[in-house]
Amino acid sequence: MKSILIQAVTIYLAGITGLYKGVPVGFAIQASPYITAIFTALGSLTAVFVIYFSGTSIKKWIINNFFKQKIDKKKSRFTSIMERYGVIGLGLFATGIIGPIITIILGLMLVKETKRLMVSLSAGIILWSVALTIVASISLDILKELI
Repeated sequence: MKSILIQAVTIYLAGITGLYKGVPVGFAIQASPYITAIFTALGSLTAVFVIYFSGTSIKKWIINNFFKQKIDKKKSRFTSIMERYGVIGLGLFATGIIGPIITIILGLMLVKETKRLMVSLSAGIILWSVALTIVASISLDILKELI
């Protein structure tokens, strides 16, 4: 039980930094794929909701200190997804392509329908964490059979 708790906390903390960090950490510490998917999603959802509910000055500070260069690079990809698929597509697709943290920051800057963005972004986080976990699990099984 103690081992599962340590795995869950570790994956959760890695999931706060992004989906593409939580899933590999889960498999690196040999956690169950279920625990990996659930706690990666919970970690990413926590980060997104903290940014969403934080004040304007905190959001500006986060953008200026941590994400200024990344946002400039990924803004064109974000806007092309937004124009093609709308807010729902943005929440579902950009979460996996750009990452949930940058998606919420750009979304809060450029999208007027933030509640709709949050719903689709939450669904996208859950979808991508499950999909990445399934792909990683199948890939590891194939790799084990080949070796």
